[in-house]
Amino acid sequence: MNKLAGTLSCIALFMALFPRIGGAATAEEDLNALEQIRYEALIGKDWQTLDTLLSDEFFYNTAGGASMTKSAFIDLMKSGAAVVNKAVRDESIVRDYGEIALVSGVAHIDVTVKGEDKTIHSRYLHVWIRKGMGWKLVARQATYLPEKK
Repeated sequence: MNKLAGTLSCIALFMALFPRIGGAATAEEDLNALEQIRYEALIGKDWQTLDTLLSDEFFYNTAGGASMTKSAFIDLMKSGAAVVNKAVRDESIVRDYGEIALVSGVAHIDVTVKGEDKTIHSRYLHVWIRKGMGWKLVARQATYLPEKK
């Protein structure tokens, strides 16, 4: 079953990364699909898909203030120090500027960090660039949302 899920993930990734043949998918549709694939890769520990989605220049400014390169981020996830159990995003907005697109929204992540279960609510900004025939995530910025009272 895991092999089937991996194959389906690769097919979805291919379809989102490359323009539709005979179809007129918008950047918004493609990027929303890629955002979902990124979450599925994190939850499913599919590091190959995650590596494909991220540009070599990728950096992540975490909500805690650290800045991470692509390799540092993937290594952290592979280590198991942070395990994404569930990820839901809402209030997503895509702004398409041709070769660059911004995706912003709110995410709710159930994560285990160093053995402790947490639910993180954050606002994020993703910078996607069109490379060749598809999109790559080049930057991610996250900000914790205040706890609701």
